[in-house]
Amino acid sequence: MLQGIIAGVDLGGTKILAGLFDDQGRLLGERLVPTCPEQGLRAVLDRMTGVIAELRQQHAPGHELLGVVVGAPGPLNSETGLVYQAPNLNWKDIPLREMLQENLQVPVWVDNDANLAALGEYTYGCPLKYEVLLYLTVSTGIGGGIIMDGEIYRGVDGGAGEFGHMTIIPDGPVCGCGNHGCLEALASGTAVARAAREEVSQGRLLAVREAVKGSIEEIDARLVARLAASGDTEASRIMEEAIGYLGIGVANLVNLFNPRAIVIGGGLSNYRGLLDRVEKVVQERSYSSLSRNLKILPAELGSRSGLMGCLALGKRMIDLG
Repeated sequence: MLQGIIAGVDLGGTKILAGLFDDQGRLLGERLVPTCPEQGLRAVLDRMTGVIAELRQQHAPGHELLGVVVGAPGPLNSETGLVYQAPNLNWKDIPLREMLQENLQVPVWVDNDANLAALGEYTYGCPLKYEVLLYLTVSTGIGGGIIMDGEIYRGVDGGAGEFGHMTIIPDGPVCGCGNHGCLEALASGTAVARAAREEVSQGRLLAVREAVKGSIEEIDARLVARLAASGDTEASRIMEEAIGYLGIGVANLVNLFNPRAIVIGGGLSNYRGLLDRVEKVVQERSYSSLSRNLKILPAELGSRSGLMGCLALGKRMIDLG
């Protein structure tokens, strides 16, 4: 039985969500801070270790920290904790586990952030335990996780589930990974913001321009989604285009995996009608025999999917240890 506390850190391109759990799996406290990757690797690491220290001081002074689980973006090696590439952080070949263990002096486990979100939804979110469950997060970027028979499927080199980097349009916009026309470059929050900025610079999207008072660099996906939800037709067109591409990506996943359930989370998943629109595209573009028993579900844990996945993995690793 666990004796002490576990820290979980969900590391994203724009924000870091950290939480502390007791040995019964209860969330003692959590805190959200900006990632600020433009300040460099060391600053991001200091922010991660600093928020853990603050949570311990506030919610669990004197309790032993048994380990830290980090959900990090990009393809990585979960055995060594080496992050191969995280475009939204501008990281390449970063020994994240080693660096954090040196700073924290406790065991650290690193896994892909979407893998952990998938595990969190499977363990604590879904009312039923599906034998094959895919998780898709649509936020700053687009990531994915694969659960098969209750376990994360990582592939040969640990990179399985990079759904955001399937090619949708071969000559499409450049993605952060360097490829052209990736799903992430077409349907993520970053893609929505980029498309809106391009249109504003060409004299369109007047409501968006007015909202930021002409400061194009301040345009983000949340603004576009908010204006679209309020009825602005130009903003709605951008959102619908992104959702259409997302539906094509999900249809590809259905044809590849024939899953029982696909859970969609992340900030953009809250946009009105997104799941229904995606499901419509899936029905149009996937084999009917593969989608007829499919359930497309919202993330039950919301922004805590990854954090709860950190808890699930931490409990497994500490019990195994």
